[in-house]
Amino acid sequence: MRFSTIVALVASIGLVSATPTPETSKAVTAFAGPTGDVALSTESGCGSVGPLGSGHYVWYIVVGCTPGSEMTCQATDSTGCLPGNAKHIGSMEVDDPNDTYQIASKKNTNTVQFVCPSGGQIRCQANFNDSDDGPGYSLRVF
Repeated sequence: MRFSTIVALVASIGLVSATPTPETSKAVTAFAGPTGDVALSTESGCGSVGPLGSGHYVWYIVVGCTPGSEMTCQATDSTGCLPGNAKHIGSMEVDDPNDTYQIASKKNTNTVQFVCPSGGQIRCQANFNDSDDGPGYSLRVF
C-alpha cells in the first residue's frame, strides 16, 4: 500500500513539473497608443491581459520571449481564452518594444505568428476598426 502511494505521488509531481507555462505568465501591461497614455494591468484568463478599454484604436502589450522561438500574438475575446472576432480588427502587428521596426503583420485577423527577435522582447499590437471595440478583447502572446 505504501509503495502504490509513493508511485502515485511521484507521478503527480512529474505531471505538474512537465506542464508548460506561457511566456505571458509574467506580469504584463496593456497600453493604448500610440503614446501609451492609458495602461491596464488586469489579467483575463489563459495568460491574457484585458479586457481592453475604449476610446483608442490601438492597444498593445510588451512581453519577453526566447530569441528564435516561434510564437503567436493574438487578440482574444474579453475572457482571454478564445480568439476574438476578427471583423473588428484592422490588423495585428508584432514590433520591437519601441515600435521602430515591424517583425510581423497581418490584416483583418485576430492572430499573427512571428519568430522572437534576438533582443528577446516584442510588442504585440491590435489595431481596431473602431475606438470603442477594445472592451470586447484581450491580448496574449504564446
